Amino acid sequence: MPPGTQWQGSLRDLASIVNIIQGSRASGRLTLRNTIRLGLAHLYFRGGKLVHLVGNRGDARATLNDLRGWTRAIVRFEPGIPIGNECVSSEHEQPFEALLIQLQRRGVVMVPRPPAPPTPTPVPETPRIVDSHLIATPQARQLITPWEWRVLIEGTRRVSMAVAHLVGPREALIVLRDILDDCSAAFPAFSGLQIAPGGYLQVADISQLDRVPRAEILEGFAALISICQYFCSPIIGEEEAHKLVIQALGDVGPALVSLGVFQISHHLLLRKGG
Repeated sequence: MPPGTQWQGSLRDLASIVNIIQGSRASGRLTLRNTIRLGLAHLYFRGGKLVHLVGNRGDARATLNDLRGWTRAIVRFEPGIPIGNECVSSEHEQPFEALLIQLQRRGVVMVPRPPAPPTPTPVPETPRIVDSHLIATPQARQLITPWEWRVLIEGTRRVSMAVAHLVGPREALIVLRDILDDCSAAFPAFSGLQIAPGGYLQVADISQLDRVPRAEILEGFAALISICQYFCSPIIGEEEAHKLVIQALGDVGPALVSLGVFQISHHLLLRKGG
């Protein structure tokens, strides 16, 4: 507490003020002035501990006995009021605590309420990027790891390349552009996808994804691969389109299956003994 600041209240506030003094390890003088009859008590604290007590009735024992009969008083704490080394002792603390309990039982001093828990300071949500490919999401949302991100990008590249090879160079741009339009309509954050010069889909702008939860990102890439397979089905058939995607994914396929982004349809593979 800054020098010159005072805690002041009535006798009912005595326990609360003492709690503040003890909790803040304050040093200074707590003055109690009786408002019904002549009565004055000075309690000196050092580092939050009661080290000296004196009043108009005399020494500490006489002052404590007098305080037991008080019902109304003005209480004021003045920090920084020094006390000499004479009579400095902690022996007054327990008798004073006992006095407070007696006054609280009589209803003269109010029982202090427990302090409310501090309100946590909100932490600003700051996206972060690892290896330029990590999608960061706000605090409580799970993050896409760098490994997961690389698998998703590679899987997308391979499947879109397979589509481009299937339809030929002329149709590749049109088909992939249609796939982009369909995917972006369902997942606006995927507007950062574009067709690379090599004729496949790539993520060119991750700023649209840096606040998207992990679950939504996985769902979006699952839809993207499904759309690619859907576009191939009318050309080579549903079963062959599914086989094409499996072959294109190659060694990243199991990882995408574990992420829930791609599912192998055994029903389709068994239609023609595949």
